[in-house]
Amino acid sequence: MLGSKGGYLAALLDRMLGPDGAVTIIEPHDEVLLHTTERLEMHDSIGLLRVLPPEALEGWDGLNRRVDRVLVTGAVRMLPPEIEAMVEEGGFVLGPFGGPVHQRLLKREKQGDEWFDTDLGGVVFGPMDLNESERSPLDPHSLADHLEDILGLMSEVIDIEDEALNRLEGLITSLRELPPDLPPLDEDSTEDEILEHPVMELLLMEMEWLGPMWPLFGEYLPIELANPGSPDDEEPGMAGGHEDLVP
Repeated sequence: MLGSKGGYLAALLDRMLGPDGAVTIIEPHDEVLLHTTERLEMHDSIGLLRVLPPEALEGWDGLNRRVDRVLVTGAVRMLPPEIEAMVEEGGFVLGPFGGPVHQRLLKREKQGDEWFDTDLGGVVFGPMDLNESERSPLDPHSLADHLEDILGLMSEVIDIEDEALNRLEGLITSLRELPPDLPPLDEDSTEDEILEHPVMELLLMEMEWLGPMWPLFGEYLPIELANPGSPDDEEPGMAGGHEDLVP
């Protein structure tokens, strides 16, 4: 399993598989890993049941043992190569593949060196790695992922002019080129700190064409970014805010 979800699903699988079964959870979030470990210590497991961080896969002897099923419990763009290598011939992976806004639920079956996908429909899952949900709404790579996902979703239902499409793709590229270690913003940030933040500066530079589209994006973006500083918010958003970004 990728992502523990507190261990409940793993405990169910342990009961279903019986004494000859083995369930291995890979959990990237430290606090969730600790919580799951503590909860499963109270579970009277029938078969082999363990919780590991991703780094435990490096050089782990268990990699030599193939698995026939991989259950992904949250959104991922792709499987880690180490996990793909563990799936045996005829085994499959089941999980939501895509970005933060929407995904496709895929059953990916391994046949030889090839993967064959069965699309089971559109779904919306939270991230497999909860560290992703803890990033600042102005994290450039997180925002780029959201905009790219929204663009793909919108393109399926409405026609987007070529100029707007090219500019949006350029904005996504520019966001990804920003360093990932930019200073975070929170409720204590001043208006000057917000307006001088590189991501906000980049958005404001594009506001002439981006402004009319922002209400559409706001339906899918994190609330802190969809309505920064909006006077209609029941809870205070980012301090100061900017009226240009309020739908």
